[in-house]
Amino acid sequence: MAEKKLSKTTLVKNWLLTYSSETCYNYERLQGLGNTNAFVPVMRELYPGDEAKQVEELKNFLVFYNTEPSWMGTIINGITAAMEEKRANGAEITPDEITTLRSALMGPLAGIGDTVSQSIAYPVLAGVCIQLALAGNFAGPILFEIIYKVLMLGLGYNMYMLGYNRGRDAIVDLLSTGVINKMLDAVSIVGLMVVGSMTASNVKLDLSFMNFVWSNELGDITFNVQSGVFDALLPGLLPLLVVLGTWGLLRKRVKPMMLIVIMFALGFVLVGIKALCGAYV
Repeated sequence: MAEKKLSKTTLVKNWLLTYSSETCYNYERLQGLGNTNAFVPVMRELYPGDEAKQVEELKNFLVFYNTEPSWMGTIINGITAAMEEKRANGAEITPDEITTLRSALMGPLAGIGDTVSQSIAYPVLAGVCIQLALAGNFAGPILFEIIYKVLMLGLGYNMYMLGYNRGRDAIVDLLSTGVINKMLDAVSIVGLMVVGSMTASNVKLDLSFMNFVWSNELGDITFNVQSGVFDALLPGLLPLLVVLGTWGLLRKRVKPMMLIVIMFALGFVLVGIKALCGAYV
């Protein structure tokens, strides 16, 4: 009996269908049904012509499953495809062992994948492209979509193939080398720099309307709160204080909706002070 080997076409189909893991997303199994669909091409090639066997094997995937499915989580399906291939060739691997491995990996990979996508790639890329858009360059949103998808698909494909080629040892090798942690630390620093620059350029709080004039026998004395106090101490100090204040409230578990209300209230107060200072005369 010839050894069964998954073709590159089937592997690519399995990888691409991983991005539909949240199809039929439900509270009982979360990504379980969508992930089962991703393995239809795999089972069809491993058990050709035997629909009953294909259905039997696919039922093993109808369990609770939830991870980051696009950037790093694809490595789990790569490992699973390799194990299913070995199992179809007679290896002593049970469906429960595969399910247990997937369940053990989905949590850690979700944490790493969400960090890469939501805490690093998205804010860094969005920060750069938002600046382009604010400058009137229509390429900003277009570049964001293209670059984000290229990064997501590129990393997702390589992680999937790493999982398939190295099997269960892939994740162990990946974590033991420390490459992931070093990469996350380096890119996190860049991300914090981008977010910091966005704070300076996008958060606005200006008290230049608070301009006071005193007259005496020597002439008029003008004092501006913004230029005479805050800009003299540190340009951009007020936006920094707004960001730090918001961060402090978030650490105290103030709800985002309440933060929005506070920001609106602060805006109304400043508009009132601005009106009293004669800014609208």
